Amino acid sequence: MKLFVAAGMAVLLAVAANAAEVHVTGGMIRGETLSDGSQIFRAIPYAAPPVGELRWKPPAPVISWTGVRDAVNAPHPCMQLDEGWNAAAASFGSEDCLYLSLHTPRHKAGAKLPVFLWIHGGANRAGSGYGFADSLIYKHGIVMVGIEYRLGVFGFLASPELSAESPHKSSGNYALMDQIAALHWVHDNIAAFGGDPNNVTIGGQSSGAVDVGQLLRSPLARGLFAKAIEESGAPGLPRKMTQNEKIGSDFLAHLGLSPGPKALTEMRTLPADKLLTAGTKLLGPDGNFESLWIATSADTWVLPGSANDIYNDGNQAQVPLLIGNTTQEFLLPASVGRGIIMAVFRDNAERALALYGFQGDTQPPDDPVLGTVGTQVITDLAFRCSANQMARWEDANRVWRYQFGIPQAGMDHVEHTAELDYVFGQKPANATFATWPPVQDYWANFIIKGNPNGSGLAQWPALGKDKTYLAFMPSGPELGHDLRGPICRLMVDSTARAERAGIWP
Repeated sequence: MKLFVAAGMAVLLAVAANAAEVHVTGGMIRGETLSDGSQIFRAIPYAAPPVGELRWKPPAPVISWTGVRDAVNAPHPCMQLDEGWNAAAASFGSEDCLYLSLHTPRHKAGAKLPVFLWIHGGANRAGSGYGFADSLIYKHGIVMVGIEYRLGVFGFLASPELSAESPHKSSGNYALMDQIAALHWVHDNIAAFGGDPNNVTIGGQSSGAVDVGQLLRSPLARGLFAKAIEESGAPGLPRKMTQNEKIGSDFLAHLGLSPGPKALTEMRTLPADKLLTAGTKLLGPDGNFESLWIATSADTWVLPGSANDIYNDGNQAQVPLLIGNTTQEFLLPASVGRGIIMAVFRDNAERALALYGFQGDTQPPDDPVLGTVGTQVITDLAFRCSANQMARWEDANRVWRYQFGIPQAGMDHVEHTAELDYVFGQKPANATFATWPPVQDYWANFIIKGNPNGSGLAQWPALGKDKTYLAFMPSGPELGHDLRGPICRLMVDSTARAERAGIWP
C-alpha cells in the first residue's frame, strides 16, 4: 500500500519546531511540535520487547527508563517477510516492536479529544501501523494512534506445548493480547495528550478489521473502547483449538524439533529469520496459506467461545459499529467462479449458481460494478457477507453499513484498500464526490460522536430493520437495502451446515 499521507506531512515535518515532553508509563518522552501546534510522538513502548523468554508469552509491562526518551523516529515494524507491497516495513522489522505512535491536535489543558486507534492490515503477517499517525485526520480534532503488534508465527502460533505452559491453557492469540495491551496504555496515558480514554474508537482494515471483530468479542478488551470500525474484514468461522495447535506441531516438525517442553526452550533461542522461513511452510486446515494467521481460535481466555456463540448470545461489546467492504476486493478471473461456488455452497450449489447468473454451462457476463463472477464470490464470501453477518449481530440502530465503489486515486478499478487514501489522506482542492469522496468526514464524525452524519454530507441512515447501506459510487452516494441478501443468506446456511457436519473449514 502506498504512503497516502506523504504530500501533506512533508511540509509539516519539515517545519517541526519545539520538542514536546510528556510523562507516560515508563518515563518521560520527547516528541515534536509541528507548525500548526499539533504534536507527534513515535515509537512509544506499550509493553516490554517480546524477545527471548518473552517470545510467545503475553505482553509484559513496559520497562522503565531514566532521563527523557526521544520519540521522534519511526519504530521497528514487527518481524515479517518481504512480499513486495511491504518491502519498507520488512527491511527493518524486528522482534522488539511493541510500540505505538500518535498525533494529537493543538489543544488546551484538560482537553478530552476523541481517540482513534488503528490496527493495520496485512493478513496478520505483514504491514505496520506507525505511518497512520502521520494521517491528517487529526485535523478533525482527533488523537490518531497507530500500533505495531506481533505478526505471523510470532503473534498467532498455537501449539500443545505453548498451551500446556500457559496458566490459562491458552496459546495463539498473542497479537490480540498486544492490541489489548496497547488499549490499556491508551486508557492509562492518553489524557496526557489531550485524549479522552472514555471516547476511544478502534478501527482496522483487512486483517486489522478481523482483529477489531475479535476484540469486540474478547472480555479482556471490554470497556477499553467505545466504538468500532471494520473495513473489508470481519471474523469468519472459528477454528477449533486443536486445529491451531496442530499448526504449531507442524511448525516444530519443520524446525526439526521433537514435541515436548524442551522444544519451547529451543524455539526461544532460534534466530527470528529461521522462524519466519519455517512459517512459510505452514498451511491452515483448509490447505490455504493466505488465511493462515487470520482465523484465530477460541482459547477460552482471550476468546472464550466461537464467534457464533458469543454474538448469538449477545456477549460481545455493545458499541456503535461502522462496517463495510469495497465492491470488488480480490480480483479473480471468471473461470474460477463455478469451482468456488461448488466448494462453498455444497448442497446449495445449484441455487447459488442461479443467483450468480449461471444458466447451465453458460458463464454469466461480468458485472460492471461487482466484476467477474470469481471476484463476486470471493468478495461475498470473505468480505461482503461476513460484514452483513457482523452487522446483523449488532444493534441495527447503531450500525452503519457501507459499500465502497470508487477506485483509489490514480487507478481505474476498485479493489482491496481502495478507501484508505480517502480515510487518511488530504482532500484536494475542488474535489468532487467521484474524485475524492468525503469518507474522512464521515469517519471523523463517527469517531467523535458515534454517528457518521454531519453538516454538508449526504444522509447515511443506520442499518435498521430495512438493512440500509450507503454505497460510495462515482455517480454519488446511493442508498440500498439488504446488500446481496439472498446470496449471503444462502452462504450462511451453507457454511453452517458444513460446520455442523465437521467439514468446515
